[in-house]
Amino acid sequence: MQVFKAFLKISKKNIPMALIYVGLFLVLLAFFVDSNAENNSFEAERLSVSVIDMDNTDASRALTEFIGQKHDLVEIENDKDIILDALYYEKIDYVLNINRGYSEKISNGSTDGLFTNYKIPDSYTGVFIDNLVNQYVSTLSAYLAGGNSFDEALTKTEDLLSKELPVTVQSFSHDETETEDYSKKMMYYFQYMAYIIMSVLITILSKVIVTVNRKEVRSRTNCSCITVASQTAQIILGSAVVVAVIWVIFILAAFIMNGGTFTDKCLLAVFNSFVFTVVSAGIALLIAALAPKSDSINVISNIVALGMSFLCGVFVNQSLLGESVLSAARFLPAYWYIRANNMLSGLSEEVFNINSFMSFVGIEAIFAAALFAIIILIYKVKHNAQ
Repeated sequence: MQVFKAFLKISKKNIPMALIYVGLFLVLLAFFVDSNAENNSFEAERLSVSVIDMDNTDASRALTEFIGQKHDLVEIENDKDIILDALYYEKIDYVLNINRGYSEKISNGSTDGLFTNYKIPDSYTGVFIDNLVNQYVSTLSAYLAGGNSFDEALTKTEDLLSKELPVTVQSFSHDETETEDYSKKMMYYFQYMAYIIMSVLITILSKVIVTVNRKEVRSRTNCSCITVASQTAQIILGSAVVVAVIWVIFILAAFIMNGGTFTDKCLLAVFNSFVFTVVSAGIALLIAALAPKSDSINVISNIVALGMSFLCGVFVNQSLLGESVLSAARFLPAYWYIRANNMLSGLSEEVFNINSFMSFVGIEAIFAAALFAIIILIYKVKHNAQ
């Protein structure tokens, strides 16, 4: 088992790089899950607003108080340069100037020339406050036109616009029971695992294979009593051990993060990840068979892993990708891995069905078989050429 032992010895030298990938993966996962954690509450954003009341009447003061209920009032000097500086340095978001004659005009049913304002052009904050002020004026005018006295119109306007509207945060999951059985944390874990497992296996396995297949190492091995069939078998065994250890590490991490338990759908996700790990191993071996030098593997790893992840929906949900992108992605194994994962989590429009899920995993297995067939063919051609 000399070749097998040498294979494992070379693999150990690449452990630091693998640990870096795993560490970055766990940090990325923690950040992503935290930033995308489902939140069923809603709270309107409070902006910094300055109101310059040039009318100084009960009506203008009522408007100022209403804005103060919704946003944070900031005092500012009525000087254009000071106001523009405050907007530029984001000390305030909006300045509303209530012009003289506001109360008289609105009592007479006129809404022209009531205000001037300072805001950042085309900003959402400017549009937000504009809509709030317009809503207030429209409501007040409607009550006045309906025959209410001015005081009654002010009171009714404030009461109506102060009511909190119920807000429901819609989940992207099509079936809430699915997310209970397959937590969001696990969904993102296995989704991002597609990128990490490819990167780690290509970085480690491809470099080891390239090292073992160096001309001087291969020539020395061929001079020994070890047959070519035995060498190949030991390399395959060593590759299987490396792949299995890496996959088990990721699954153990998932098991710990999920509270030491796996639901039925988590077990299906584990199975899906195993098949994709085999596919990734095939990709790593194919790169090793084609890569001329060990130094080029890192570049190839980034191109393959990142490219496939962006095209297939690892980093961007498949529902947000264009049809042309998805059409091309169907020829890549990661597409079917993510599609199966999305079905488990309820992120796709496809309702979970075990037959459909297994068909997606089966397509991944076909990719794996095709990759290994190509690898065998390449090595046969190289062996005959020697």
